[in-house]
Amino acid sequence: MRWSERSPRGSALAGTCVSDVLTTLLDLLDEGVCIVDAEGQIARWSSAAEGITGAPAADVLGKPLAQVVPGAVEAFEHEYAGGPIQASVAGRDGVPRLLVGRARPIGSPGKAQSWLWVFQSEQRIREIDQLKAEFVGTISHELRTPLTSIKAYTATLRTNPQLDEGIRSEFLQIVEAEADRLTRLVDDLLVVTRIDSGFMLRRRQSVPLQGLLERVLTNLARDMERHPIVLDVGSVEISGDPDRLHEVFANLLENAVKYSPHGGEIRIWAERLPDGVRVIVRDSGMGIAESELSYIFDKFYRVDSHLTAAAGGSGLGLYIVQSIVRAHGGTVGVVSGVGHGTTFTVYLPDRNT
Repeated sequence: MRWSERSPRGSALAGTCVSDVLTTLLDLLDEGVCIVDAEGQIARWSSAAEGITGAPAADVLGKPLAQVVPGAVEAFEHEYAGGPIQASVAGRDGVPRLLVGRARPIGSPGKAQSWLWVFQSEQRIREIDQLKAEFVGTISHELRTPLTSIKAYTATLRTNPQLDEGIRSEFLQIVEAEADRLTRLVDDLLVVTRIDSGFMLRRRQSVPLQGLLERVLTNLARDMERHPIVLDVGSVEISGDPDRLHEVFANLLENAVKYSPHGGEIRIWAERLPDGVRVIVRDSGMGIAESELSYIFDKFYRVDSHLTAAAGGSGLGLYIVQSIVRAHGGTVGVVSGVGHGTTFTVYLPDRNT
């Protein structure tokens, strides 16, 4: 049978496949999706819609949208006047939730139409806007701080040619360190751009873990002088893109240094598993509150602490770590407690598993 030929059985199978694909696509979206048929009844209610509204699909499918979300149908008609749709829905818990989104008719004009409605909770939109605003403020600060130092020290060097050689060397080291800080920030922003565009891994190969970590530690040598480092990975090799894996462990070790007290030990070791490698990075720093552990891999998120605020950071490092590890088919986990340090565990599968 040629692909252009169809039998009734083949058409039914194709219809089933299309339905399955549509359901999968809708469930991949972070926004809630609702499809309303020509009779005004809810025909589809995505997984995200369940989470956002607190209303399970089993409770709403086949019911009139006007009953589940009062005012939504009227809002659909008025959307073309400008602005997003706002409607309120109460989940099983009875708590009202304000929804914000957009709707579009499905079908030919002039006929009874179905509607596609895509929405998000108003609270979540506010949270995202706040995170973006905080990110802009953080990045501005992270850029301005090293630039201010570089400008001040170079001006001092330029206007004081007779400075003691030891002082000149110290000032130049500070300028170099601040330049490195700017470079890391720009690198992080570029990595995030690649992550968001879906372009992540350039190549995969076997990478000796010892050599990779030694290169990371060399780049962080100036900061590492304050901490005893225990490195115990032996001859273990990991599979992946060496440049991206370098970013993973550079971010983890930079965090370990940044949030550990002077003299605090940092340990890195590896375990060979039947189907991959587990790498553990443990510091003796301030730790992370249990209530924040589920958020630390979110983009822009920074742990709420005066100590972390003093240490600085863009809130991108752990987001980058998780994104790269996932792109390799692996996982990253964290165990921590306030005052008890933090342990990150990275699992990377072998290339052929």
